[in-house]
Amino acid sequence: MRLAFTAAILCTTALPAMAQSSDQGAAVAQALKNPMVQEIVAAQVSQLAGIVLDTRVGPLAHYADRDIRPTDTLRDIQRRRDPGFEKRLHDDTRRAVAGAGALADDVVTMSKSLQETSSRLRTALEPLRKAVEVQRERN
Repeated sequence: MRLAFTAAILCTTALPAMAQSSDQGAAVAQALKNPMVQEIVAAQVSQLAGIVLDTRVGPLAHYADRDIRPTDTLRDIQRRRDPGFEKRLHDDTRRAVAGAGALADDVVTMSKSLQETSSRLRTALEPLRKAVEVQRERN
């Protein structure tokens, strides 16, 4: 679950870097909301997790837990503790990507609003900027 949440945060954080324009940002957001993309990302995360889960930890882990066998991997240990963990990891990742898509939509929408606000503030502050500039030239 933590891995899926982290993936969602990273996807959302990376959105502005990936998107040069709001159109590209909207395209990324739409992609993240696509069930096929969600499945692909979930499968990739599952594959990466699988690589880590295949790490043999038995030779050292038995010092911490007597139920761990010498040939155990992280996957063996976790399966004994929670037989459905791999399916939940996949499902949680898929949901996190869907959530990142919805969040990315909001980020794109918010960025348009922030750009508009920034433009209005620059316009409103222009007379003050000019007054400060004139004052500096006098001093």
